[in-house]
Amino acid sequence: MNLERALTLLDPISLAEIEGATLMSRLDQKYLIRRSWAPQLLEAVKGDYRILEVDGARQTEYRNRFIDTANKTSLYAHIRGRNIRFKARIRQYGSNLRSFLEIKKKTVHGRTIKARVERDATAGIETELTPNESNFLNRHYKYGDPKLLEVTCHFNRFTLVSNNQAERITIDSDIFFRSGSEEEEGLGDLCILEIKQEQINRNSPFLRALGQFKFEHTPLGRRTSMSKYVVGMLLLNPNLPPRTYRSIMKRVRRMRENLH
Repeated sequence: MNLERALTLLDPISLAEIEGATLMSRLDQKYLIRRSWAPQLLEAVKGDYRILEVDGARQTEYRNRFIDTANKTSLYAHIRGRNIRFKARIRQYGSNLRSFLEIKKKTVHGRTIKARVERDATAGIETELTPNESNFLNRHYKYGDPKLLEVTCHFNRFTLVSNNQAERITIDSDIFFRSGSEEEEGLGDLCILEIKQEQINRNSPFLRALGQFKFEHTPLGRRTSMSKYVVGMLLLNPNLPPRTYRSIMKRVRRMRENLH
């Protein structure tokens, strides 16, 4: 079964319903998986989750433009595993072209707290921040003098919402990164799976389904702290000095090439 067919197995949930149950404070778990795993995962959990459907579409294009300081404070805080760290971005949703300025704080207890403000209807990821948006960013993003970067991320996402607990699942596929209009790098058939919960529940039906797969290559199927921002920066800038991610990025590149 291909992914497009598998997406039809679940009952739908509307954007209005999902916005009424936002997880702006949550605990996240990320995994790197193969695209070919997704249909089997959906088949296994079809009775436990509903899938977000917007205007008849169950998979939506997302575009991110990242924000950091001139010294890449956010990048290095993530790579060094700082207990408290911040990330910021502009995100545009392809389903309705709504655009948001979003800031995420990772607390010392591992909880993600998200703040966001919607942008003007005419603003896209290319649009510079307004004074009001800059003030909002400076209130929530505790690194000095943040700037919009030229680095963007593009991907397709589908979202599952649990029928029984405060939990969402997102799977991002067709992920690629751009720096300006020239450089481009992607993850091929590798996908990023994220489990977002109000409180960690190891008995999540999705976690149980994920455990059925044989993880022949790390970090496939293993919990990871991989951030799309960090991965994109390291793919587009292979000469960046961080050693922490060097071995994992070598494995990601190798898996990306071997998936074709």
